[in-house]
Amino acid sequence: MLFNPSNFVATLLIPGCALAVTTLNASATLGHNFTLAALNTTFSNANSTGAPLVLGSAGELLYSPWTTYYSYPFDDYPALSLVNGNLRAFDREGNWHTNASAPFMGYEALSWATSTFYSDPASTAFSAINIPASIYPILAVNGVYNLWYLCPSDMRLGQDSVYYNTTSIASSKAYPADINCYSVTLNMVPVSMSPMS
Repeated sequence: MLFNPSNFVATLLIPGCALAVTTLNASATLGHNFTLAALNTTFSNANSTGAPLVLGSAGELLYSPWTTYYSYPFDDYPALSLVNGNLRAFDREGNWHTNASAPFMGYEALSWATSTFYSDPASTAFSAINIPASIYPILAVNGVYNLWYLCPSDMRLGQDSVYYNTTSIASSKAYPADINCYSVTLNMVPVSMSPMS
């Protein structure tokens, strides 16, 4: 069954608590461009927007993870759009050659593919959800918005990246074996698309 992002019932299960069922308003298309910001839901925040996110570097691969601007201070894709469930990234000139790949229910980084040589069908699993606690729409995948995590890197010049459905990632060092991640929501902060110098 395909996800219908118009309206759905979200169920949040918390051990030892009563079942919470909430109807949330979701949209597969936003009428404006935006950028993503990771708002910490575990600790207090310095602002209500969150840490700015940019497409990080994954070497020579076509795929790039979302990382904090603080850990990777380059923004080659200053605007995003959500169209019919496709999460699209636009370069500084306004060109669109980059789509997000929807993470599965297992642990996976939020990644992107860029190509001008071939066309790959874009995922239609993304939506914008409005929740009362946020002044911005929240990014969801398959209707789930509360399984995003920001995971710090322990590598020199490493990037702090967004992952889906994991509370830790493997360390690059022998000890500790795992790096703890913290829960975030991904705010969709409106931005105007104009060429940047």
